[in-house]
Amino acid sequence: MKTTSVTVDPRFRPKRRNWPLIWAYIIECGGSTKSTSATSMAVTAALRGYPGVVFDLDSNMSSTTVLGYDETALKGMKTAVDLLYGRATLDEVAVPARYRIGDGDDPEEDFAPIPNLRVVPSSPSMAGADLAIAEDADRNDWFAEILRSYEGDDTVFYLDFPASYGKMPYSVLRMLDEDDSVIPSVKADPKDVKLVKRLTDELERVRDKNRGRRSVPGRPTLNHLLLTGTPTPTYNEAAARRATAAAEAMYSSVLLPYIRYSADAKKLYEDEVPLPILLPNSVPSVDYRKVMTHLGFVDVEA
Repeated sequence: MKTTSVTVDPRFRPKRRNWPLIWAYIIECGGSTKSTSATSMAVTAALRGYPGVVFDLDSNMSSTTVLGYDETALKGMKTAVDLLYGRATLDEVAVPARYRIGDGDDPEEDFAPIPNLRVVPSSPSMAGADLAIAEDADRNDWFAEILRSYEGDDTVFYLDFPASYGKMPYSVLRMLDEDDSVIPSVKADPKDVKLVKRLTDELERVRDKNRGRRSVPGRPTLNHLLLTGTPTPTYNEAAARRATAAAEAMYSSVLLPYIRYSADAKKLYEDEVPLPILLPNSVPSVDYRKVMTHLGFVDVEA
């Protein structure tokens, strides 16, 4: 493991533990903007001087792609699956985050690095993660083993989950406590906002199952809610207004600053460039910067 070379701010090591804050982007809804939010917030923090790691735990590889790696680039490399099976350490799997600047696949000429950020790449094989844990109960401790052996200086682990509450998400969520943050990122759509209740029920199930256990924290908590695609002067659909009002009525205590709608936000996947770098002056990029400032991630040099 990477050896800590600087003193880490205590707020990133609650209860004096050795691993960073954990932010879990999870909601049982496909296309909910989890990957966009996870990568945008991680990149924003990294550009401000806060090192972190994005764990792409979803077999669709959205965060992996946005941070510069496709299946071709990952040939011969280790991925999140190797962590799950205990075949590699975090430092053997995590690679420097990058973004595309050219049309080819030359790592020197066609990509530029993102300082202070690494990514644990996913692969299509992560679709079998739940089955792997079901067949081998020892694999339930894979994430716990990563945390307990960690010796680096990252500030946050950003976890991008699949749209499910299966055995793999459970194996991770049980390692969170109230100082960490479950952050559902949902579109301003009434159907998506309704799904947050199902998430809070799942978090309560995880807490109940681990109550009284000393081997795991077992207290995942919805500390923040991200609402994306909210109305703007030029985008004022009735459904988005209703969803925003519903979120305010039910979750005002955990709502982060809104991420306003922008049709350009979808370009990050086709261009393989995270939103804060691809379109730094776009409305959502400005809003993600506000979110990170709200969470205390101001410029290190400021």
